[in-house]
Formats: sequence, structure tokens, C-alpha cells
Amino acid sequence: MHKLSRELMMTHVEVSRRNFMQRSALLLGASTIAPTVFGQTTLTVRPEWQSFKTTPRYDSFIKAVKLMKANTNANDPRSWSYWTNIHLYQCPHSAPYFLAWHRGYLYYFERQLRSVSGDTKLVLPYWDYYTNPALPAEFTNPNGGNPLYIQRVNTNVRQALTMAPFSSTLINFPRGTSKAFEPSFEGAPHNPVHDIIGSWMADLQSPTDPIFWLHHANVDRLWVAWVNAGGGRKMPALTNTYWSGSHTYMSSLTMARSSTYSTRTTLAYSYQSESLPSKLPLAQLTPADVHRVQATPEDLRAVLPAVGAFRLSPPRQTSEQTFALGGAFDVGLDERSISVQLPVSTESTQTLAQIATGSTALLPGNPKRYRSIELVLDDVEVSEIGKAGGYYYQVVLSIPVATAAASRSRTILIGTLGPFKINGAAHHHGGGPVQLRYRIDRSAFDKASSRSGAMSVWFVRVSGDQSPKGGVIGLGEVRLETSTEEQDP
Repeated sequence: MHKLSRELMMTHVEVSRRNFMQRSALLLGASTIAPTVFGQTTLTVRPEWQSFKTTPRYDSFIKAVKLMKANTNANDPRSWSYWTNIHLYQCPHSAPYFLAWHRGYLYYFERQLRSVSGDTKLVLPYWDYYTNPALPAEFTNPNGGNPLYIQRVNTNVRQALTMAPFSSTLINFPRGTSKAFEPSFEGAPHNPVHDIIGSWMADLQSPTDPIFWLHHANVDRLWVAWVNAGGGRKMPALTNTYWSGSHTYMSSLTMARSSTYSTRTTLAYSYQSESLPSKLPLAQLTPADVHRVQATPEDLRAVLPAVGAFRLSPPRQTSEQTFALGGAFDVGLDERSISVQLPVSTESTQTLAQIATGSTALLPGNPKRYRSIELVLDDVEVSEIGKAGGYYYQVVLSIPVATAAASRSRTILIGTLGPFKINGAAHHHGGGPVQLRYRIDRSAFDKASSRSGAMSVWFVRVSGDQSPKGGVIGLGEVRLETSTEEQDP
């Protein structure tokens, strides 16, 4: 199996954040980014790669990538590293405006491509991996100094794809609201595409890999498609305070959030196709892959990971707002799927069931009123072999529920876990172990059974064609928490 050491990956020349921001601001004053002309009436169209490569714009794109990669001054907007560092230091992940920030980022990068290439008609293409999950051949050919080639763990992302964000039940857009598209889409397929490709794509320096730009153009396109799909799907109105303020890329390079509300108004571009995918490329999936990427409740129940033996963590106050109901210490993840039992007491389960009704609830001997529920992964670390990616995990909560007929389990996919998410969190928190929190829709605990200790969290391994063996992720603690704060997923 092809393996990449972290040392080989980290050949990118970094500059400190402060130095980068200061020096780049000076250069940007006389930068070669094409002047921004907001509100133009003629729409440019971003094509899918297979169409794009047959046009004269393809040669301009190759020229721009070559020239920008050859520029070794990471403080120069004409260099490839400059744009990688913007992502490294400024991008919001697992945070509000994930989609909108990247929309502006791609817009400015596209204008830089035009300036460097000298082609004012150059546009950024997208890679429709729901139609062609294999990386375009032009990105996998190592011959002739191809600037699009970079060493990767995998060149097919079929294992990363899911139809879940396109469900008709996801009618809200922003993170922090219930039934929201943005956090669902970021969880999958966005993060798993990074994870399965691996290498640079498994890190916040992912723009080092040229495929990053086509991936994010497709992410942006699918946001457009979600809006166009209608069916009750709605964005915050342009007059909503959600669009107040600006996205920051550099101290002297910003964009009003309202400019990223739509591609067709201020930014004046569209996509070759603006329709949601109707199905996965099933012909390229093995039967074992199908249930993993679709992740229906029936499929998840069929997985039944082996139950691991872990030291239990006790109920306790974890902050002024949060209380741990129970969990497990020192959980290690490798190429296998595993189930971690959560020792939630009968009394605590009753509290969860009360929260599920939309009410606040008390815990025995605790005067605080709790109103939301989260799964917490604490002290999360990635091993050296795990950092290069090629895999991810579906995080599934299994809840025993009581019905009129009998007791059964309710399985809910609450997110994904992989090196991209962990590396990003570690970077934004200054390195070292991190904490990840998965907000759970309170309705999941409706009719939760009071069977003590029957609740569990599953880590369902999804591996790429090439995937590391052995320990890849360590979790200091896995626990279920209640919070006094209102925290819809």
C-alpha cells in the first residue's frame, strides 16, 4: 500500500501568520489581482472539467498554475503558496460562513489566475465527482512536469459521496439552525473528499493540491443547486443580519458577506450545471460501499460494529454550562469499525427524553436546567500514519427506544471524523490535542428507553482504495453531554 510520511508531505515553506499577514498586505497594495468589478451584467460560466479542458482556457489555466507554483515568494499574491496560506490562516471550518467564505476565496483566486495567465476570459472549472468520482486524468499524470500532478493517497472519491445533504428534510441553510444544509454538506461529502484523497488534501494546506480548487468549485456549485432545488429550501433573506459584516482573506482583501449571497448578482458567474445530483455513481461502488455512503438507518443497523472494552468515564460537571452523562476513556481507532458503550443511567435517560420534547430538564441533585445534547470527543489526536488520510469514520449514535411492540435501537448518523477535520481543529487551536463536539437533534431521544448502559456510539470505518492499517486516531474520551445552552445542530 502506498504510504506517505508526514515529513515528506510537509515540504511546503510556511511563514509565520503575523509575518505573512504584514508582508502580504504591503504587496497586495500593488498586487496583480484583476480589479474587482462588482455588479457587472454579463455572467461568466464555470464549466465542468471535461468540457473545460477542450477549450482555449485550458492552456491558460496550465500556464497560470505553472507560473504561480514557480514563484517561491509566499508573500506574493502571484505565488501558489500565498493562496494556500490564506486558507491555512483564515478559513472557517466547522463554523458559520464555511460556504460563503470559500465562495469569495474562489472568486479572488480566479481573478488572480486571469492576471497571471494574461487571459481575461479564464474561469475556474469544477469537478463533478457525483458523475465522475475518479480524479480527472490530467491531475494524475506525473510525466512532463505536469503542474496539476501531486502525490496523493487515492485518486477516486466514490467512498466519500452521500446524498444526505440533498434530502428534502434539510430546508434551512446556516449552521446553528435545525435541519441545516451547510453543516450537513461540510460533514459529508466535503470533509470525506479531503480525507479520501489524502496527502495535502487531508490538511488545511489542502490548496497546495490543484484539485482543491475544482473540489471547492463543485462545493460552491452544489450550494447553488440546493437553492435552485426549491421544495421549501430557504436561505436567510439578504436583508437578514446574517449577511452583515465581511469575510476576511487578508487585512486588505475582504468581501462583504452580502456579496456572497448569490453567484449571479454581485459576483456575476454561474455554473454549467446547477442541478442537484439525483443518485450516486452506484455502478462504481461495491456492495460493501453502498450502505456506508448512503447511511440509511437500516444500513447503519446492519453494520453492528464490535463492542470495544474501554474504561468508563463517570458523570460529572464539565463546565458551567455542560454536564457529562457518561462515556469511555482512551478509545483507539484503526481499520476496523468499533462500538463504544455509553453508561448513561436510567435517570439521565429520562432527562434526555424530557429535553426531546422541547422542554428544559433537570438532572438528579443538579439545579441547572439543561436544554441541548452533544457528543464530545476529547483529547483527539492523529497518528503519523493517520495524518496522510485515505479513510474517515461515520459517527453514529445508537439509542435504545421503547415502542408499543418491543424495545429496539434508533441509529442516527451525527457526523464524520477524519484527519482533515482533526488537523483543522488542531491548527485553529494552536496544535496538540483538540476537542470536537457533535450537536445532536434533541428529537433523536424521543421515547428513549430507560435501559441503563444500552446507548452507544459507533465509529464506522470507511476506507479508500488505499488506506492505512493500524492505529490512526486516538480519543482521550468519548462522552455524551447535556448543555444549558440552546444548541440546535
